[in-house]
Amino acid sequence: MRAQVAMEYLVVLGLSMAIVLPLWLYVNNEMNASRQELQFAYAKLAVHKIADAADLVYIQGEPSQLRVQVVFPDNIQAATVDLKEVMIKLSTPAGLTDVYAVTLGDVQGTLPTRAGPVVLLIKSEGTFVNITEGG
Repeated sequence: MRAQVAMEYLVVLGLSMAIVLPLWLYVNNEMNASRQELQFAYAKLAVHKIADAADLVYIQGEPSQLRVQVVFPDNIQAATVDLKEVMIKLSTPAGLTDVYAVTLGDVQGTLPTRAGPVVLLIKSEGTFVNITEGG
């Protein structure tokens, strides 16, 4: 009798695991995909916000300047500002992905590569726009 009860418990436990494990794997996979999409959206928003601010300062000319706060994603590998481009390289499961925005005028400067909110100083220097970290 006890062996039959123990066997029934094992069968119920096995069936429960057969249902829960695939469901857990599916939810975990979807959560990781959503996290990657969110990081990509953060990077896209950051580069476009920086490029828009650089365009505004470039159009206004010297001595205009602007401070903007952007949020850099967790999986950032590099961030560059060069010529007419603001670019962030993201590390993804498929490899490196470039997220960039094009500006009206030449831009130069440095962007931090740490994750989280960053305040940037965007300043017109005559023929180009300088972008640096500045609180």
